[in-house]
Amino acid sequence: MRTPLLALLLSCLSAGCALAQGACPVPRPMRFEVTAEVKRSGLAFTQGLEFHKGTLYESSGNVFGTSRVQRIDLPTGKVTLLQDGGKAYFGEGLTIFNDRIWQLTYTEHRVFQRDLQGKELRQFRNPRDGWGITHDDRRLIVSDGSDRLFFHSPADFSTLGSVQVRGPAGSVGGLNELEYVDGAVFANVFTTWQVLKILPQTGCIQAVADLSGLRARMPAAELARIEAEGNFVLNGIAWNPASGLFTLTGKYWANLYTGRFIEAP
Repeated sequence: MRTPLLALLLSCLSAGCALAQGACPVPRPMRFEVTAEVKRSGLAFTQGLEFHKGTLYESSGNVFGTSRVQRIDLPTGKVTLLQDGGKAYFGEGLTIFNDRIWQLTYTEHRVFQRDLQGKELRQFRNPRDGWGITHDDRRLIVSDGSDRLFFHSPADFSTLGSVQVRGPAGSVGGLNELEYVDGAVFANVFTTWQVLKILPQTGCIQAVADLSGLRARMPAAELARIEAEGNFVLNGIAWNPASGLFTLTGKYWANLYTGRFIEAP
């Protein structure tokens, strides 16, 4: 069963949830405090976003454009193209593990391993659709738009296992862009303004944030453009270990928003 997390959280907090043995606790509310924002020099259908050694990397899909890998300079917002796959495949999530870029494709079941300049080094096969990808210190962690996180070997992309993502009332699907931070996976929920904080060992959702407050920071014309196109949803979570801050964006959003997630006690 897939349950809208914000509605679940509010109902559980107000009425309480009876938890069966082994069930997940009620997720804590979480908010995002913006500390800076920057306008990018070029738009993209953002599918993956990640910091690596202080540099922000992005993967894009080919809706209204092409599938690309690029760098973004945060102080200026300048976008630098590293690789352009055109329309040959639909680019999805991106992560960087052992100084190698891993880029998923949507339905083509291809996984690209690239150097940090975007040059292809190897290809692997993904047995499922590709959505989001991140990693811990030994495994790649991948989503396919369902309610599961899959664990893959960085040696050959073989599947090591999976976990169902769930709250007290059931599983939650639509898991999209991912980011692993201090033992937890942060995940966009497709077509929503929600970001989940997930414990990968159990699949339990620890916290949930409603990012719809970012709308108030957007100029009226920008907000109207986003709301007029159903594809232009929140998507893109990157964490910078150097600053301890996150950078968030959406598909064809003009701005990147930097800040911190703050959980309720």
